[in-house]
Amino acid sequence: MHLQNNVVSSMFPQSGSGVSNIGPIYRRIDQPIPAHLCPRNESDIKYKIRENLSQCGDCYCEVSLEGGEQIDLVWESTPASGNDKRVIGIEIKTNSALNQATRKLEEQVAKYREKTADDFVGATHVAGDEIMCADEVYVFDELWVVAVGDHDRWDLPWSEGTPDDGWLTYDKYTGDVAYEIDASSRSDTIHLDYEHRAGEAQLTAMLWDRYTSPNTLVAAESWFSKPEDRTISDGRVKYLTGKGQEGKRMNADLTFAKIDDVTPVTPDSTIRAIEVKDSFTSSARSRLRTQLPLYCNSKMFSEVYLAVPDAFRTEAHDFLKAEMPAVGLLSIDQAQEDVSRIRPARQLELQKIPMRRCPGGSPHFAL
Repeated sequence: MHLQNNVVSSMFPQSGSGVSNIGPIYRRIDQPIPAHLCPRNESDIKYKIRENLSQCGDCYCEVSLEGGEQIDLVWESTPASGNDKRVIGIEIKTNSALNQATRKLEEQVAKYREKTADDFVGATHVAGDEIMCADEVYVFDELWVVAVGDHDRWDLPWSEGTPDDGWLTYDKYTGDVAYEIDASSRSDTIHLDYEHRAGEAQLTAMLWDRYTSPNTLVAAESWFSKPEDRTISDGRVKYLTGKGQEGKRMNADLTFAKIDDVTPVTPDSTIRAIEVKDSFTSSARSRLRTQLPLYCNSKMFSEVYLAVPDAFRTEAHDFLKAEMPAVGLLSIDQAQEDVSRIRPARQLELQKIPMRRCPGGSPHFAL
């Protein structure tokens, strides 16, 4: 559902400052919940922001640029009355990332802002209303930075050279977004096919949208491990680490459960995990042979699913039937933005679930 144009312009105007609200990633829940259902990282924030921006245009996650680079979000905003459509590149930085940055963000933003058609299509000229030199036709109309927390751009040591067109500060507890937009006018930009430049993160975002509701907890990129490879020390859950794909811990692409089913957690609670793949090559299957058993043996999920685009549903079904009988299958129809359950997951045992208050509080073990 797309918002009306006047809502688009009031959310993030073409210039100016103000505060909007897109909702927090944290729920106000008094009881401790499973730690892997408490969103707290950049991926959760990225999907939350995308969810909101998609109501007023098309928004794509982790878009591949030339040279192996990826930008967190690309938003093609719906035009407000009398305004042209804007293509906005968005880079998200958490507190820890900003605290560690010296001039890295400045250089990164400047590089994205100066990208032209010449970097993508390898053409010398681009034909639109008039023929232009490719290195004079930009990719993004604007480049925004989203700072998570209470960082202000002027607190940073390189603030005077910040080349962004918009600075947004997101409060993950209240959902407030304070914005300062001072975009420079660009009359010549190229419109690329961003849908085909977004991969697994875009599929995960669709699932995030589908399973997010007032009665559900959803989290992305949560750590998990086998029970023997997680401990509690100094009031915090610690996961033992290993090297490469054979490591002792991994991130689940998406984890979700009904709030009433995990407050409190019991051996009969249902906590679902989804591993997302945007292709089903031999390399993808090889990774799944390592990833999916760890999901199933972690005792942190009662159901485990693999999600793939519709084009790979038959191959994926045959693979799971032969090699991973406990894992269910979801098929994603990107064109219709729909998800179908092709194969149910087998019920798994929960054990030694790490708990925490969300947000804050010291975690402890249940079960």
